[in-house]
Amino acid sequence: MLSGAEDRLASLVANAMELVECGYYSDTRASGKRERPSMAAALRDPSDYPIVAEVKLASPTGGRLSAHLAEELIEDFRLGGAAALSVLTEPRYFRGSLRYLEMAVRTGLPVLMKDFVVDDRQVEAAARAGASAVLLIEGAFDRGMASGRDGLISHAHGLGLEVVLETSDLQEFEAARASEADILAYNRRDLRTFRPGPDLLEEALGALRADGRPSLAMSLMASAEDVRRARDLGASGVLVGSALSTAPCPRDRLRALRVGR
Repeated sequence: MLSGAEDRLASLVANAMELVECGYYSDTRASGKRERPSMAAALRDPSDYPIVAEVKLASPTGGRLSAHLAEELIEDFRLGGAAALSVLTEPRYFRGSLRYLEMAVRTGLPVLMKDFVVDDRQVEAAARAGASAVLLIEGAFDRGMASGRDGLISHAHGLGLEVVLETSDLQEFEAARASEADILAYNRRDLRTFRPGPDLLEEALGALRADGRPSLAMSLMASAEDVRRARDLGASGVLVGSALSTAPCPRDRLRALRVGR
């Protein structure tokens, strides 16, 4: 686990760069010709309020989170009515795997590759695995840990991927608005510490709603009331990780979190 004194986002970006150079993201096979379902379209689906369910086995601060295997989580989320899946692929701190991404793609749901993406080779790995979208973190670019945000977005689009651009404060959101990302997300967790940040959900989602692109509220979604609040404040959908992965029955937990439009 990362120590409390570290800037965790900086450490995880540096770790991602090391994984790229050691070839981790080259170890994926092409998934074959397969239509990529749109995550943006899933967030606009009028039939039910969308929950993006995350395959999250561990965290840098909490260690192992889930007693379930990745394939068990994926199947439970499919049966529980997830609108889309998010799969952590970072192997050292989150115990993720590109293989889990390939498993999730086989459900036919939109799948987000969630990682600390700073290099074209990571984007290419997402495309080969059959993902629908890839996550970029605005703070990594704003704070100079990585460069080339717009080039990565363009490269993703050229490979048929959508881009989710994550922000964690209002200043980052202003920078994100200038991007060509398909979906804008607000993370309630401060990625420097992995602790809850100030409660700016209302202000952040108001700004996201005014932008007009699909939006995601991320982190600290533990109850149906949390989901309803995000819905009522204008988020197009929510991404839920720990609350599902730690549940004794993730399928039932997901069903309990679902709310109407």
